[in-house]
Amino acid sequence: MSLLITMFGGMLLTALLYGIGRRAKLSNYWAAVVAAAIPSFAYLGYALGHPVGLDTITLHVIAYPTVSVLLAMMNGEKAKQQNNVHWAPKLLIGFFLVLMVLMASFVYIAGQGLPPAVAQVLLPHAEGKNVHTGFAGVVEHQEDAAKGIGQHLGMADKLEKLGWRVEVDGLGELRAGNPAIVAVSVADVAGHPEPGVTVDLALARPGQPATARLTLAAAGDRHRGTLPGLGAGSWVANLRLARGADVVVLEHAVEVH
Repeated sequence: MSLLITMFGGMLLTALLYGIGRRAKLSNYWAAVVAAAIPSFAYLGYALGHPVGLDTITLHVIAYPTVSVLLAMMNGEKAKQQNNVHWAPKLLIGFFLVLMVLMASFVYIAGQGLPPAVAQVLLPHAEGKNVHTGFAGVVEHQEDAAKGIGQHLGMADKLEKLGWRVEVDGLGELRAGNPAIVAVSVADVAGHPEPGVTVDLALARPGQPATARLTLAAAGDRHRGTLPGLGAGSWVANLRLARGADVVVLEHAVEVH
C-alpha cells in the first residue's frame, strides 16, 4: 500500500470518523479520541506485517491525532461561542496542516521518488528519460565508504578468476507488495552450470540492515526462491555465492515500483 493512500487517505478517514462521532452524539473530546485511535491502531497493525520504516510509522501516528485535535479545536465549545475566531488560531491550524502535507510529501518522494509527470517539469533535461529520484536511507561518507568501493572491485576480480558467469532474473520488474520469483544461474565460461554453489539473497534499504533474506534452492541449472512483497522505492540486493572457501558477494541496486 502506497504512502499516498495510507497518509492522506488516513487523514481523510480521521476527519470522516470525527464527523460520524459527532453525528452519533459523542462529545467533542471522545469524537476526537475515536477518530484518532482507529486509524492509528489500524496502521500500526498494518506496519507489523509489512516492511515499513520507523520514520514512516512516526509520521502516520503523528498525522492522524493532529487532524483529530485540529478538528476538535475548530468545533469546541469556545469556537461555537465566538462567531469570529481570531486570526492567530487560524494561522496556527493552517501552519500545522501545511507542515503535515510537506512532511508526507518529503517521505513519499524519499521512498518512491517524484511522480514521472512532476519530474519532467521540475528537473532539467528530464524529457523523455527514465528518471530515478527516490532514495530511502543514508549513505556512509567516512572511511567505510572507500572500503566498500575496494571490496566491490575485489569481488568482481574474484568472480573473473573463478570463471563464474552469473545471471539474475526476477529483480527487474518488482511490484510493491507482490511476491516475486527470483532465479540465479551460475555457469562456467563454457556455459555449463557450476555444481555445489549455494546462493543466498538479501535485500535492504540503502544504508539499513537487510529486511528480506532467503536461500535459493537448486532447481535444475538454476537456483530459485520466492521474494516476499517489498515496499516501493529503492533497495539494494546482496547476492552471496559460496562453494567451499570460495565466496563472492555481489550488490545491485533495485527499484520496486
